[in-house]
Amino acid sequence: MPSAFTHAVVGAAISTLAPRRFRGAKLAIVLAAAAAAPDADVLAFGFGIPYAHLLGHRGLTHSLPFAFLVAVMLWSWLARGSLRSRAGGELFLIIFLGCASHGVLDAFTDAGLGVGFFVPFSDARFFFPWRPILTSPLSGREFFSARGVAILRNEVEWIWLPIGLMVGATALTRRLAQRGVANQRLR
Repeated sequence: MPSAFTHAVVGAAISTLAPRRFRGAKLAIVLAAAAAAPDADVLAFGFGIPYAHLLGHRGLTHSLPFAFLVAVMLWSWLARGSLRSRAGGELFLIIFLGCASHGVLDAFTDAGLGVGFFVPFSDARFFFPWRPILTSPLSGREFFSARGVAILRNEVEWIWLPIGLMVGATALTRRLAQRGVANQRLR
């Protein structure tokens, strides 16, 4: 799994794709938390639930059905009066992507048992064929070591830079579109 920091950064970055009326710090914080939260499943180890169990690490909380349910709850809270509008629908998609990003990133990592994308409907675990992301340790002590620095460096290269380019391209595209609309009005 990438670090919780990286999952949160990705969730916050995805929030920038939301319709204008929903964009901002509130949505960024909510999606940062939603993107990082699935790793709370490591608490299952303390209850004797093994890694490979449906409720174990990278199981139910990393699945697409779980991301969908969390997205429905967050969307109904954040969209309120816009549930049937186009902007409300776009917001739902952005929230779902933010929630689902956790499992997707984990499927690009180099260790573990894979991600249960379809739990509870299937207990199969999956990785993507290309796995360039180093797996972050579950222990805080291990993370704050030389290994943790190497993992963060890897995450900057494979996740933070591409996400930064996405956010920058989105901002530039919006700015150019606004200039185009402004120029149309002047004619």
